[in-house]
Amino acid sequence: MLAHHLRVESCKWHGGSSVCNKCECGEVQDEKHVLFFCKYAEVCELRMRYRDLFEGMFKTLRVFAPSSSEFIPFLICHHSITVFEINAFLNQDSCRLLKFVSELISIFDTS
Repeated sequence: MLAHHLRVESCKWHGGSSVCNKCECGEVQDEKHVLFFCKYAEVCELRMRYRDLFEGMFKTLRVFAPSSSEFIPFLICHHSITVFEINAFLNQDSCRLLKFVSELISIFDTS
């Protein structure tokens, strides 16, 4: 039984492609992609609702908030994110993070 239906895992068991079928970017649909890079409208809307989870983490990088009034709900493809940054994001002490991840995974469970 899979914990999620992201294509990076499901293609290993069921065949097919590991490329994201939501935003059609040509990138592998893995955890990093769905958390930060996927441009699928529903995922971007979700990030907008939970923008407080992203703003603090990337404030110094000015990636998600290039100006004080603008919020871009995804990382651009050439931006590199480290394992340390991913861990910092996922280790936030917030029940909102759990809600965000749950809603995010449910978007991809309907692939």
